Amino acid sequence: LTLGPGTHDFGNGALSQTLGINHNSLGPIIRAKQGQTIPFDVSNNIGDVSTIHWHGLHIPGEVDGGPHQEIADGGVWSPDVPIVQHASMNWFHSHMHGKTAQQTYNGLAGVLLIEDDTSLSADLPKTYGGDDLTIVLQDKAFENSGQMTYTLSAEVFEDGFQADTMVVNGAIAPVSQNVPTGLVRLRILNACNARFLELSMQTGTLTVIASDGGFLSSAVEAESILMSPGERYEVLIDMTNIETNALNVLGGGATPILTLSRTADQGFTGSMPNKLANLEPPRPQDATVTRSFELQMDVGADLVALAMAWENFCGNANAMAINGQPMKMDRIDETVRKGDTEIWRISVDDMLHPFHIHGCSFRILSQSGAEPPAYAQGWKDMVHVEDGWSEVLVRFDYEATEDAPYMYHCHILEHEDCGMMGQFTVT
Repeated sequence: LTLGPGTHDFGNGALSQTLGINHNSLGPIIRAKQGQTIPFDVSNNIGDVSTIHWHGLHIPGEVDGGPHQEIADGGVWSPDVPIVQHASMNWFHSHMHGKTAQQTYNGLAGVLLIEDDTSLSADLPKTYGGDDLTIVLQDKAFENSGQMTYTLSAEVFEDGFQADTMVVNGAIAPVSQNVPTGLVRLRILNACNARFLELSMQTGTLTVIASDGGFLSSAVEAESILMSPGERYEVLIDMTNIETNALNVLGGGATPILTLSRTADQGFTGSMPNKLANLEPPRPQDATVTRSFELQMDVGADLVALAMAWENFCGNANAMAINGQPMKMDRIDETVRKGDTEIWRISVDDMLHPFHIHGCSFRILSQSGAEPPAYAQGWKDMVHVEDGWSEVLVRFDYEATEDAPYMYHCHILEHEDCGMMGQFTVT
């Protein structure tokens, strides 16, 4: 993989300055199978230091690609990445501390699809680019010239960068796709910096079959799904008896972003699945440790001064924190014993946040003080936090040492850069 600068036309006729991975903008879709080990060579030619984090993978901290695995400009990082987990949709993106938001927004992101024997033999659409489509959703801002822009302001640091133009796989929405008659599978990634996306279909419901960490126990019908930045869901759309349908973003109405048009070609002829994966109910009684994390937007002048001294500040020096501590690269915040089952409780002091934990998948026990929606009751590595406590049941099976710790953080990327992130070891 080569990280480098490029120029990209998002569909408005203007060339924008971008970053990409093997491309002018964004990166490739990598497909791997459970049991493989991938020997990566990641070359950095962007003109600045960077990293590549394998978001969603169950891997040791030393190859996780967090802020401690920096790749100098002109340097190469060569991790051997073991693929141990079940079939799932994962992604990779910049995790350079203080620069994650801008580098990811500019294009340092790609998709990593894991398959296993079960997924490859499952009675599901799997013709890549035909009835099996990978969808990367982002919001972008464009100047009057048509060129992409990223501008920081006090509002951006408060709410994260949110723009008014939706982009699908690098093209300004709405976009269209011809699909064969039958079921169509959409593997969807919300790769926005900060925007939560509520998605629905113009006609009918979404049939959700998988979340961040893999297949649900059975298909879930949903009128809409709410996706935070960093979340992934796989859905099935029935194009057997309908000429066109559209994936919409809700909010002030329904805005079509992807129109599916049925062709005469026969695609997947199977039916909607019933049983998908053997998922036992989560067992919170197995937890031996409970940890609490309070995400804080405004942590006071004393911590602001500390954050500025660490060269980790944002907006008018309003640093953010978890449990009263802005992120510090040389401080370990939590120590976890390998193989233990734990409950992590997360709360916020303001607004809706997405919380991500490295190196694992977990089960959501409660989300903002309530039962999570049925489509979020499978394996996850993202949880929404707003009112009340969100609680997840988690176990860490791989080591992360003091010089290569895991991260936990808000996945609004500007908040992460501003200090709403912590570090933990697993030994």
